[in-house]
Amino acid sequence: MDVREIAKSRSQRIQADYFRRTTWLTRSRALMAGIALVIACLYAFWAIRTGGSQFSTGRVAAAHASFENDCHHCHADFTPISGDALQFASAASLNHIDEACQSCHQVAHHFRGQMKPAFAAMDQHCSGCHTDHQGREHDMLRISETKCTQCHANLAATCNAASTIEVRADITRFGASEHGDFRSLSLGDPGRVKFDHAQHMRAGQVKPGNRGAFTIAMLESDHRERYRKTLDGIAQDDDSLVTLACADCHTLAGVPGTAVSSDAEIGRHIEPIAFDRHCAACHALNSIGRTEQTLAIPHAAPWREVETLLSAKKVGGQETGAIRMPRDATAKIPPLGSLGEGRKPSTQSDLLPAIVANLRAELEQKCLQCHQSSDLTDEAIGRYRRGEAGPMIPPRWLRRGIYDHAAHRLMDCAFCHGAAYPVDSGRSSLDDEPESARPSDHELVMIGGIETCTGCHRPAESAPPDTLLTAESKRMLGGQTTWASDRCTTCHRYHWERGKVDQSVQADKPLATMRLR
Repeated sequence: MDVREIAKSRSQRIQADYFRRTTWLTRSRALMAGIALVIACLYAFWAIRTGGSQFSTGRVAAAHASFENDCHHCHADFTPISGDALQFASAASLNHIDEACQSCHQVAHHFRGQMKPAFAAMDQHCSGCHTDHQGREHDMLRISETKCTQCHANLAATCNAASTIEVRADITRFGASEHGDFRSLSLGDPGRVKFDHAQHMRAGQVKPGNRGAFTIAMLESDHRERYRKTLDGIAQDDDSLVTLACADCHTLAGVPGTAVSSDAEIGRHIEPIAFDRHCAACHALNSIGRTEQTLAIPHAAPWREVETLLSAKKVGGQETGAIRMPRDATAKIPPLGSLGEGRKPSTQSDLLPAIVANLRAELEQKCLQCHQSSDLTDEAIGRYRRGEAGPMIPPRWLRRGIYDHAAHRLMDCAFCHGAAYPVDSGRSSLDDEPESARPSDHELVMIGGIETCTGCHRPAESAPPDTLLTAESKRMLGGQTTWASDRCTTCHRYHWERGKVDQSVQADKPLATMRLR
């Protein structure tokens, strides 16, 4: 039976002034609201007193300080920007982050097309590696190696086709076993010029006891002072043997007296080898007996220009007396621009082509001492002069990493380039190998492997290897510390992609100067 409560019984059960009475629930609710209000007021007062920093996650880096108060410059409403929130980021939010960063930093992506979708999204998420709001002095380019190894520790899981990537697929840290040796060394010497470092490092450029040693007097007059050494305060005389040092040919780019391509590259690279500056002193292209009144044949000129110049030199040289004619024993050479007394034109036009052909053949033999025949054709020379061919002596041999020569300038060159020295010099890394048995220089990359780096570039808490504690090692290190950072970013840059930028030049430039794809 449905029993319903009647009004009389309800009035007896419920007090008429119930709404005026307080209960434990209403008292607790009022207390909590009061406490929350007090805490909020105290927090607001403290935040204002401390400069308002609590209204953001921290001050931005100095590079971004100009728009610190313009949050929308980087942030969009309800759009995650932290690398930890990547799983919640939509395609639209990723595009917003990418566009916000690259409106200033136009950089190439990092093999994004070969990555699986989840890792490609990480590559597009700039703040996943570059965290801001860490203070004015925070360096956003100092990336933890864990950011690199999260992919490179297992490229098979990261990439669609790891086998197509010409790098080791399981790099966990910088070490001989975890990183492996430099791949560039296994690819051979990319240069196309034959050059014997060991011979040129000897006094006079010949082995002891051999004839034909170069003396200062045998150099082109314009270059003698450059190669004249001062030993114990006494300068070499003209009869002294030419003794070359590494710095005679290899100078740091951007140091005083050299061209500066970028302030950030001062001293990092070695300047390219130039024939007129580094070779012509001993190897001037003279196919005809030369005096100070004759011109040298230009280097890397098309053969048609060379043949024209050979013809002009042959005829003009004989007519002015700058080149003595056959059976002419006179020692007197007329002034430039005047004809010799009693001389008659002797060069016959019908014989000139044959004479020039012989002179060209003689010149080609000189060229072949250093160059391959395929590089001496007019077509090859044209490509080189137009910049369509790579340099015959590349400026960088380690093509996937950066080596900062300026940072290592106090070290003895032999520490990394011992194979360039004669085996009997006491500085060669090939002391136990006969010099006649070693490969030619253009078949050998004379750069030390990873073992020359890991002694110093190691975890900070580790002890230096015993090999660096010897007196000879300390001398070769030039007094520098035996520890250096082993971070990935010490030697590698992220924002360049093979086929998109010129690695030999662009890979070492500051990130902000590189163009997007």
